[in-house]
Amino acid sequence: MSMLEDIKAAEKAADELKKEKTAAARVLLREAQEEARKEADTLVAKAREAAQKTVSEAEAKAHEQADAFVAQKAEEDRQKAEAARARLDKAVKYIMEKVVIEC
Repeated sequence: MSMLEDIKAAEKAADELKKEKTAAARVLLREAQEEARKEADTLVAKAREAAQKTVSEAEAKAHEQADAFVAQKAEEDRQKAEAARARLDKAVKYIMEKVVIEC
């Protein structure tokens, strides 16, 4: 074999090796991308789950606070109504005196 043929054979072997390594790199890259996508999907799912849990907890706390607020206002209203009823007789008496005296 001549030196030129040796060079051509070496170049051909180098080209084949380059093609093999390029193909292997593509496969490795594809596998890495797929694994990264799976990990990202898992992280997104966990984040969504955590966000949903946080929202649920916040809603429960808001409902609890709203119920407490409504109960407080209902008690205040009941007390005001009770106080008004306690003054009702006095108010009626006052009105009757004004009507009778003025008429």
